[in-house]
Amino acid sequence: MNHNAVVQRETLVDFFLDLVAIDGDFLVFDDGYRRRTHRYAEVGAAARGFAARLAAQGLRKGDAVVFWAENRPEWIACYWGCVISGIVVVPIDYRSSADFVARIRGLVGARVVLVGDDVPAETSGLFGDAAVWPLREFDWETDGPMPAAGLTRDDTTQIIFTSGATAEPKGVVIKHRNVLANLVPVEREVVKYRKYARPFHPLRFLNLLPLSHMFGQSMATSIPPMVRGTVIFTRSFNPHDILHLIHSRRVSVLVCVPKILDVLREHVLRTMPEAAEPPPPGTSIAGRWWRYRRVHRALGLKFWAFVVGAAPLPPDLEEFWRRMGFAVIQGYGLTEIGRAHV
Repeated sequence: MNHNAVVQRETLVDFFLDLVAIDGDFLVFDDGYRRRTHRYAEVGAAARGFAARLAAQGLRKGDAVVFWAENRPEWIACYWGCVISGIVVVPIDYRSSADFVARIRGLVGARVVLVGDDVPAETSGLFGDAAVWPLREFDWETDGPMPAAGLTRDDTTQIIFTSGATAEPKGVVIKHRNVLANLVPVEREVVKYRKYARPFHPLRFLNLLPLSHMFGQSMATSIPPMVRGTVIFTRSFNPHDILHLIHSRRVSVLVCVPKILDVLREHVLRTMPEAAEPPPPGTSIAGRWWRYRRVHRALGLKFWAFVVGAAPLPPDLEEFWRRMGFAVIQGYGLTEIGRAHV
């Protein structure tokens, strides 16, 4: 089979059209109290409905929407609603100050600001004449027509504001072609081997990376659909809660920043001290699994990998998890070139 011919992507809209045809669970929200699941088709319908709402608000191709919210399924549905409409997504870390968000909104001229539950409640007057839409009020029930935005590879899909290490925040324009340049080669490789992953389905990704970061986005909007996977979001960063969620939801992959991995290491060492001792040289994978069986049981038999991004991963932290038989994959790449790579 010519796999290059299978993956045809002129814009991200082509990816969206394939995504909504997948039969399976796509997005899950689980914070230990509330659990809700949204299938691929449901997310597609809600994205089209959100696109219709943007049009009714008077937004057109090239206008901007600010995303200021924690990770949640509504973020993803709104993202795709903007993408298929040609609306520019401007994601901002939910931990940013309201004044910073207001400044960015003014720079891009955003007419809508999407806000989550974990941002300051009092923002009246900060966003000028922009509409403020709480994501908790997102409409999951209303579908809409597929927008006829007439998009090309050179249309802008996002503006990411990044300060780098020392500079004042600057806007980096991301076009469809930037994203596709990284997305399509990965997808072509995944298509070749997707059938071999079927015995391990469903693949579930617990994504703790902020969606305001390009790598966090790719591990929610792009990579999981390629493998027909499910993305789980949660609000707790407590190590006990993370381990419980991985085990109870039968998670396969944890996507996080190195700090989370470090906190989990401290928790494991405190509760399972045998993890502090490295295995003898030449120990097989099976031998490592048995030696650290309590750690594997705590994470569940489905769990096998950590995907780490947004910051450098210390070598000793990587080695700690690898020696117990887990895969540790680092995400890397510059925002300016589109998606981060794995």
